[in-house]
Amino acid sequence: MWMEELQNGKFKYIERYKDPYTEKDKRVSITLNSKSNQAKKQAQKMLDEKIKSKLMTKESSNLTFEKALKDWLLFYEKTVKPSTFKMIESPIKIVRNYISDDVLLRNIDSYFIKDLIEKAYYTDSYSLSYVKKIKGVISSVLKRAYDTGKIPSVPDYKLDLKLRDEPHVDKYLEPWELRAIIKQLNSNPKNERKADMVEFLALTGLRYGELIALTIDKFDGSSIKIDGTIDSRTRGYKQPIRTTPKTKKSNRVIPLPQRAIEILNKTITENQFLKLNNDYVDSEYIFTSHKGLPIDFRTFTPALHIAAKNAGVSKPVTSHYLRHTHVSILAELNIPIKAVMDRLGHTDASTTLEVYTHVTDKMKTSLIKKLDDFKY
Repeated sequence: MWMEELQNGKFKYIERYKDPYTEKDKRVSITLNSKSNQAKKQAQKMLDEKIKSKLMTKESSNLTFEKALKDWLLFYEKTVKPSTFKMIESPIKIVRNYISDDVLLRNIDSYFIKDLIEKAYYTDSYSLSYVKKIKGVISSVLKRAYDTGKIPSVPDYKLDLKLRDEPHVDKYLEPWELRAIIKQLNSNPKNERKADMVEFLALTGLRYGELIALTIDKFDGSSIKIDGTIDSRTRGYKQPIRTTPKTKKSNRVIPLPQRAIEILNKTITENQFLKLNNDYVDSEYIFTSHKGLPIDFRTFTPALHIAAKNAGVSKPVTSHYLRHTHVSILAELNIPIKAVMDRLGHTDASTTLEVYTHVTDKMKTSLIKKLDDFKY
């Protein structure tokens, strides 16, 4: 960089760079009012930005989606837990089905994304939540490319789909459904602990990872302290990793109803007997297998599915249904939404409100029916 003093008393700062298309030397310049050391530093920074902007056009013209995706993955892996990183494998596979590796990033505009999203939702019938994940991956890749100076802007596309006409499915259990599933699980001695886990999840609203991360020292006799979750994806269920919970809000203390206290005391007592076995690993976890390992969701979920089917429950029940079931119970008890969110460790009210509002709407309908049926 060099400086030239102008006749008007100002100072022009100039820098050379090589044009990426002609490969000839070119210049960029800026004019400032000062030639102080601070002004020189500012000028150098501004000139570098100008050159970067001019070089960006050439670099971005040849950048493929594959290279941009790989760059984002390397960055993303450093910013999230291994278990979270593992969860994006599936949506990435779908994205790569829609966007071939040699697609140039400069050709991905809002219309390209719009067509892709509409095909995924309307033609290929992916769920709305999954389509949001697909769009999220694409947006993240493009934003990373923008942040690192590979593209000059990020295409703006708002997810504005006309939702398919699909029957509403309550993602929580009615009391009779919950009782029937617990009864089914208890009918098989091998699944009695899983029955207790189902009931405990419905009574507390814990996430599955929070449940199996519970250790004896987190239970004080009347409440439980939630400050961790289990990652069984990274090293497998035989080598579970206890890590921090999903969000900061997830760190919380949950007062327990009497039935939940009974379940914990019963399970802890049973574990004392299991510890007498030579192959038992004393890890202080509460909801463990007969070998002392936290019960893997890949054994819990199939047992839950089978029990639901045998109980006549047609919903695709998962552990998250039990979390929503807890919300529905609190809604029927007219517990304020803020208190429900605190108990569940929710930072976003949308999930809580979705279940809470639906339950209270049903309660209103039930109230009118009772009034209509009332005889006087």
